Amino acid sequence: MGSYSNRRTRDNVLIAIFAAIIILQTWVPFLGYIALPTLSLTIIHITVIVVTLLRGTKAGVIIGAVWGINSLLRAVFIGNPIERMIFMNPLISILPRILMPLVVGLLSEWMIKRNITTKVRASALGFLGSLLNTVFVLGMIGIFSADQYLELIGQTGGSNIWIVLMSVVTLNGIPEAIVSTILTPILTITLHKMVKR
Repeated sequence: MGSYSNRRTRDNVLIAIFAAIIILQTWVPFLGYIALPTLSLTIIHITVIVVTLLRGTKAGVIIGAVWGINSLLRAVFIGNPIERMIFMNPLISILPRILMPLVVGLLSEWMIKRNITTKVRASALGFLGSLLNTVFVLGMIGIFSADQYLELIGQTGGSNIWIVLMSVVTLNGIPEAIVSTILTPILTITLHKMVKR
């Protein structure tokens, strides 16, 4: 009973720490993004994926929800017109950030049962989780805010929303997934060793 209580307390403390990290990454410039000369890569989703791999699906969904809620609040208070149009809708700002760790967590459990190594599991799910985040958010934009999004980016006159969104996946989603593939196993293995101590 004592060890279960200690583990639960440790899990709650870790979730609170990761929630604080997500809040900082969302609100403090450059903590949640890698700025390159031609594009800005989001890395907040890597934190969510790592939490999911370390502490399980439930913890990942909680941290994903924290990210989604803070994305919505950030759009309300300091977002630019595109961010406000996109992320003030909870179906775009919150739902995808819950669905991504849910899928990653379920796949992680499946891979653990098949004795897939932590490094391979973290690399594969780092790539997939990053792409899922991009696809889920853009998919929700395509379903719920297509006309407004096309108008805000100046793509009116019969532009196909799905072609436009696929270009975003190619330009931003793929580089983000590559970065996630590299960083997720490094962070997961390092933090796993630290948590076990």
